[in-house]
Amino acid sequence: MYLVSDLAHVMKELFQRGVDAVVIGGTSVELAIKAQRLSGDLDLFPLNMSPLIEEDFYRALAEELGWGFGYTDLGTPRLVARVKSGDLPVEFYENIHDFYIPPAILESATTKRISGVDVKVIQPEDYVVLKARAGGEEDLERLREISKLAARGKLKLNPRLIKRSLEYFPEDERSVIERRLKECSFKV
Repeated sequence: MYLVSDLAHVMKELFQRGVDAVVIGGTSVELAIKAQRLSGDLDLFPLNMSPLIEEDFYRALAEELGWGFGYTDLGTPRLVARVKSGDLPVEFYENIHDFYIPPAILESATTKRISGVDVKVIQPEDYVVLKARAGGEEDLERLREISKLAARGKLKLNPRLIKRSLEYFPEDERSVIERRLKECSFKV
């Protein structure tokens, strides 16, 4: 667990060093429900500093800040930021192998002011579609949890935005994503 203020601190440190990134993970849903304590890690998609091509930049950044350095399962940089609440894993992704985020999703990210820092975050509807595309058992379990949040009125999801997000994928993938969403009780 980490705090919203920890997220703001990490993003401010990255921005000050020239990294323009979008929050792409489950943090987007937690911010949408206005959670103050966030779980898991912080998944980012840099718009201007390729995690693969500029790995040395990320390694130097970790060293400068006194953060840990490692790798994600995809082989992209993973930093461990030292924040008030402890250690926060910060994972950097880009479109590689079967990991793909359509540019339109990144472009439609909203900017949220968090503890005085402007942070770009994908919309929860886009996150839901990305999780359904990934389709692993953990992904589907996370989708079921999000669906329950929506059913209880804690999270508002716009079905039109989910459909829009589906349109960013090829038709053959779209039908699989849509089926998974329906299996997890999403209206599509």
